Amino acid sequence: MYRQTALCYTICAMLSLDFVRQHPERVREALRLRRDSRSIDEILRLAEQQRGLATRCDGLYVSLKSLKETLKNAPVEQRATLSRQVKALTQDVRSLELQITESSNRLQPLLLGLPNIPHESTQEGNDESDDRELRHWGRPPAIHFEPQPHWELGERLGILDSESGVKVAGSRFVALRGAGARLERALIAFMLDVHTREHSYTEVMPPHLVKRTVMQAAGQLPKFEDQAYFCGEDELYLNPTAEVPLLGMHSDTTFPEGTLPLRETAWTTAFRREAGSASRQTRGLLRLHQFNKVELFQIVPPQLSYDTLEQMTTHAETILQQLDLSYRVVALCTANLPFTATKTLDIEVWMPGMGEYVEVSSVSNCETFQARRANIKYKVDKTKTAFVHTLNASGLAVGCTMAALLEVHQQADGSVVIPKVLRPYMGIAQISSNQ
Repeated sequence: MYRQTALCYTICAMLSLDFVRQHPERVREALRLRRDSRSIDEILRLAEQQRGLATRCDGLYVSLKSLKETLKNAPVEQRATLSRQVKALTQDVRSLELQITESSNRLQPLLLGLPNIPHESTQEGNDESDDRELRHWGRPPAIHFEPQPHWELGERLGILDSESGVKVAGSRFVALRGAGARLERALIAFMLDVHTREHSYTEVMPPHLVKRTVMQAAGQLPKFEDQAYFCGEDELYLNPTAEVPLLGMHSDTTFPEGTLPLRETAWTTAFRREAGSASRQTRGLLRLHQFNKVELFQIVPPQLSYDTLEQMTTHAETILQQLDLSYRVVALCTANLPFTATKTLDIEVWMPGMGEYVEVSSVSNCETFQARRANIKYKVDKTKTAFVHTLNASGLAVGCTMAALLEVHQQADGSVVIPKVLRPYMGIAQISSNQ
C-alpha cells in the first residue's frame, strides 16, 4: 500500500508556474527520473521576465491612477499637459500588458508540456526491463499442441477479417464477423455488468467527440497531438480513451462535502493514430487505430487515492479471473510512466500463441494533475476547498482481452471454448469453423 505525505499532495500536480519557479531542482529531478531531456531554463527565464513586466505594470497603474486624480482637480491651464501624460502612461500600460500576454502565451505550452512528478514509491528505471512484477495469477495453460496466434486462429474460424478492415480503412483496422462480432459485444456487456453490479460503478455513455480544452485538461494535448484524430471543421477530437470525456464531464465542478468518491465506467470506441509506434504487437487485434475499451474512472479525496489505485487494479483483475486468463501485475518504472501519472500498475495477460505477456489494462493515479487542468475540487469543510485526485484504468481493453481468450481457450481442432461467464451473452459454448 502506498502512503502519501503532505508534500506529495502539493508537488504531484499540473506543474504551475509558481511551483516550477520555487522548486526548479525538484522539477529537474522529476524530468531526470522520467528520462525526459527537456529543460526548464526557458520557463524560468520567461517567468522572471513576466514577473519584471508585472512589477513595472503595477507601478504604472499606481502612477496612472494618481495622475487621473490630479487631472480631475487641476486648473484649466494644466489639463492639456496632464491629459498628454495620462495618454502616454496609458499607452505604456497597454504595451506592458501586451508583453505580459505574449509572455504568458509562450509560457503556457511549455508548462502544459511538463509531465507529472513520479510518486516516491515508483521505482527509477530506463525501460520495461526495470518494471517490477508485483504478483501473478493463474498458470499459463498447458497446451499439448502448437498454439496458434489469435490472428491466424481468427482468420481460420472466419471471425477475424483483416483484409476487409484494410480495404475499408487501411492498416491496423479489422472487421469482426459472426461469432467474433458477438464475442466482442459479449465481452463489453460482461465487463460493464461486473463493474456496475459487483463494483458499484455508474455506467456512463459519453460523447465520442471532445473539445480541445477537454483533451488538454486530460493531459492528451499538447503531448499527444500527433496521436489524435482531429475533425478540423468542427474543431473536435475523436475520443482516444473514455477517461477524456469522463473527466471533461466534471470540469469546473466542486463536489459537496461527503459526496466522494465518485465511480464511473464507460464503454467507448477509442481512436489512436499510434504514429511512429515501434511495438512488435501490431498484428490481429493488438495496437489498432480503432478499438473498444471499457474504462474505469474515479474521483476521490487525496487521502484515499493510493488505496483506490489498488482497488481499481483488483476490479480489472476480476474480469481476467472470471475469464480464466493468467496474468501478472507490473509496477511501471519512472521512464515508462504515462504523462499524467504519478504511479501506474499494468496488468498483462499471457498469450500462448504469441508466447508473451500483453497489456490489457493500465491503472494510473494522476493525483491532482488532471484536476488542476480541469478545475475539479471538493469541499473539505464548510470554508475550504481542495483539488481532487483522479484515477483511471482499463477495465479492460476489449480487443486485447478477446485475443487472449482466443489463444488461451483454443482447442487442438482449431475451435475455441467460450468461458462459462460469457455463455449467457453468447448463447453458445464454443466457436468452430463450421458455425
